[in-house]
Formats: sequence, structure tokens, C-alpha cells
Amino acid sequence: MNFKHMNFKNMIEEEIEQWVSEFHPTVEKEVLDVLRARVQYSILDQLNYMVSNQLGTPDEVKKIVLNEITEITNESIEYEMDKK
Repeated sequence: MNFKHMNFKNMIEEEIEQWVSEFHPTVEKEVLDVLRARVQYSILDQLNYMVSNQLGTPDEVKKIVLNEITEITNESIEYEMDKK
């Protein structure tokens, strides 16, 4: 790994540390509650990052993220069944 790649990696890690909230379930009692809370943290982190980095106005950024969520939810859903 060269110096330029290491420097870029460090920059990304610092930016991730600044913008990505850590999530530690505390009051959630159900798996679904934990999953919903993780999604909420992720969406809010993305909105804050995009607005702070002037990737659009708050309303524009909300539309972009909502479109991304719509695309994700319109994709086929695959699930794994536990093999016991």
C-alpha cells in the first residue's frame, strides 16, 4: 500500500468518524425496533452529511435520499432461512 492510498484511507476514516453515528441499542426491546433505529440513524447521518457538504438544499437532499430509499425498497427482497 503506498503513502497516497494510506493517506486517503486515513482521511476517509476521519470523515466517517465525524459523520457516522455509532448505534448502541439501549431502550429497544425488539429486533424490529433495533433495525428501525439503525435505519433512522443512517438516514439522519446521510442527510446531515449531504446538507453540510452543500450537496443540495435540505429539501433537495431529502428528495434525493427519499428516491434512494424508494429504489432500495422496490428491489426484490431476498432472505436467508436458518439451516439447522
